[in-house]
Amino acid sequence: MDRLALRPLGAADPADRWVRWVHVSELPDPPFLRGGELLLLAGTGFRPADSDEYVRRLSDARVVAVGFGVTPVFDAVPPQLVAACDRHDMALLEVPPHVPFASIVELHHAELVRAETRDLKRLSDGQGLLIRAAAGPGPLRAVVERLAELLDGWVLVVDRNRDRTWSGGPVRRDPEVAEALERACASRSPWSAAFTAAEENVEVQRLLGPAPAGYAVAIARRTPFTVADRGLVGVAASALSLLFTAPSAASSPEALGAAVVTGLLRLPTLARGLAAPLDLAEDVPWRLVRGLLGEPPGSRETITQRLSVLLDTPFVEQDDDTFVAILPDDRPTGELLRAVDDAGLLAGISRPHPAADLDPAWGEAGSALDGARIRGRSVVAGADPQGLLALLDTPQASRYADRLLAGLDAGTPKDSALLLGTLRSWLAHNGSWDRTAADLGVHRNTVRHRMRQITRLLDRDLTDPDVRMELWFALRRRSEARLCRRDDPYNGGAGLGRNVHFCRERPLPSVCLPWTPEADGPCQHPQAPTAWRRTRWGRRTSSSRSWRPWRP
Repeated sequence: MDRLALRPLGAADPADRWVRWVHVSELPDPPFLRGGELLLLAGTGFRPADSDEYVRRLSDARVVAVGFGVTPVFDAVPPQLVAACDRHDMALLEVPPHVPFASIVELHHAELVRAETRDLKRLSDGQGLLIRAAAGPGPLRAVVERLAELLDGWVLVVDRNRDRTWSGGPVRRDPEVAEALERACASRSPWSAAFTAAEENVEVQRLLGPAPAGYAVAIARRTPFTVADRGLVGVAASALSLLFTAPSAASSPEALGAAVVTGLLRLPTLARGLAAPLDLAEDVPWRLVRGLLGEPPGSRETITQRLSVLLDTPFVEQDDDTFVAILPDDRPTGELLRAVDDAGLLAGISRPHPAADLDPAWGEAGSALDGARIRGRSVVAGADPQGLLALLDTPQASRYADRLLAGLDAGTPKDSALLLGTLRSWLAHNGSWDRTAADLGVHRNTVRHRMRQITRLLDRDLTDPDVRMELWFALRRRSEARLCRRDDPYNGGAGLGRNVHFCRERPLPSVCLPWTPEADGPCQHPQAPTAWRRTRWGRRTSSSRSWRPWRP
């Protein structure tokens, strides 16, 4: 207010009002108000006699303040409006003639940006403090006390399995809080609650631990929780879940390794800090393994130890008949597959990923495990066809795909590549002309022309869903091919069939098929000719038709 010389009028103090947004309207009953606005008006069409009704409507809409601009309509704020604002506890500001409403909007927006920046910095600084507390001496108590300091409130953590508690700040033993903690400890699925007790804002949530249930945290503070506050609570909850240990293995390498596996998948930054003593190098690619145990004998700790020896990694987490492991990519996949299969396990193994980015590895390992269930043996992601294609991985299927697409293969390499890419994109977009055109970077009439050519060359009815299914299978079957053809100069010897290319670019251009590593060694496929690799936004990546071999 001082910066723009806005003068408060009336009894209501505007200093304690939180303004969500600034809105300008001269309407007697402004629509589309969401609450928390500073409403600005110059008095055009305003009748002082209607001030009470006008302010009542604004109060019902949860407007927090009114800014009245003097001149040219009114030389001063009407006293009727001042009285009405006093009756409805509405803050009122006089906007001087030299201050445009746009300046008020801009100033408020700048304040919002500064507040958001402060919150982000507070969240970043707080996360660093919590991580250092988790990696230091007495980590559980240190994290709890640090969180209480950061939130200016109190924190209570309970472990019902070992009858332990940790607290930070002046904890209030309220019956409602105790009941919520018991419900959180009893739950075996994610559970949380937020409520007000004894004039405090309280949040309770379940924590993860080695046992299926029995862990929870309660946080309370006088002021409402902000986005940054909830971010700090989330970081602390993840840290506490990592730090809980089972009674029989309080400090075993197996328990710490399992905690690191869970943490890397839930909160990589924190887990990397905790895994430093175990030499989890960030510059080494890692693979994630998801597998099935069947019914192996022995206790959970014994099984984890055996898996650690088998996979040569301390980062193993086992739950009932499944396990998850993270291991460095320093072992040939063939040797790893033989070791897993010889042990009677069934597993899916992801592609290599950096430790900071294991999210894709989880899905890759899961898809590979699905393929392993079908084939009855362990699978490396990208090394073998999965799903229905795994059942049809035969030379006859490849020959059928070649016969089905022979009409498109009969032309020149350039024409065939364009038609095959157009067909693949058109099928992938369910026959949408516009989306296919956007994907290929061409006009939709060009797509229509190419599809008419494809229909004529294949002599098939592309409106028939069975025909579409067979064509999609044929294209996918080629994408799973493992043998390179050296007789196609347009592919540089890297063709899938005649004129479809392996490609590592993301998003994947429709004229290319995804790059996949060889099962028996490093892939030697060159990149596709860059002249025919387009992005989804239609820009050529290069005008050159040369390519460079890619070496893994």
